[in-house]
Amino acid sequence: MNRLISLTCAILSFVGLCSAGTVCTGGSLTSYISLGSGGCAIGTNTLFNFTVLSGTTLATPIAPGDITISPFSLGLTAATTVTASTGNLLEALFTYQIAGNPYVSSSITLADSSQTGDGAVTDVQNFCAGGTFGPDGLSGCSGTPGTLIALNGVNSQDSTALGGVTLLSVTDDFTLDGGLSGSATGGTITDRFVATPEPISFLLTGLGLGLAFTFQRSIRRSCRRR
Repeated sequence: MNRLISLTCAILSFVGLCSAGTVCTGGSLTSYISLGSGGCAIGTNTLFNFTVLSGTTLATPIAPGDITISPFSLGLTAATTVTASTGNLLEALFTYQIAGNPYVSSSITLADSSQTGDGAVTDVQNFCAGGTFGPDGLSGCSGTPGTLIALNGVNSQDSTALGGVTLLSVTDDFTLDGGLSGSATGGTITDRFVATPEPISFLLTGLGLGLAFTFQRSIRRSCRRR
């Protein structure tokens, strides 16, 4: 039993070393941009290379400091409370990468947005599975490109299957369009990814079951001796 415990401790120490680094916490898009290529960790996955891109002509960029990033187990949410009034178009166009476990699906969800009149709130996610985009963050994908679209009040969620790639380049285009006689107010976009477990996860599960079985058998032997 001592050998099994020692082996488990050694593996856990190894996993800890592999996952070492800055842990992702809530912050502004500005703070995530400052992380650069080193990024931060969500479990055994890394979020990195956050960059603001040049947006649509005539659109007013939403300041990175007005966008809150909140990471979770395998994805992130980006939220803002700004409002586009009549005749105004506000846009947050940013890109980032996530690497780690083999990703088998990607989805987006748009929530907490509102509009009046002919206003509209939209999120378009362009992704490059297994590769990177060109300098504009939208074209020149070196892997497999794809697009997801969510429109408030019409289609708040979209998803697609991926081929088990370990690198995803993601670009979100979040727009608030006040229209000709309306308004559009912020909201939250959620990028969620599904990944297959790492081999080490199966190994740790097996070790856990092994430890439980060995411990239970030791207790039974002690009871018999009494």
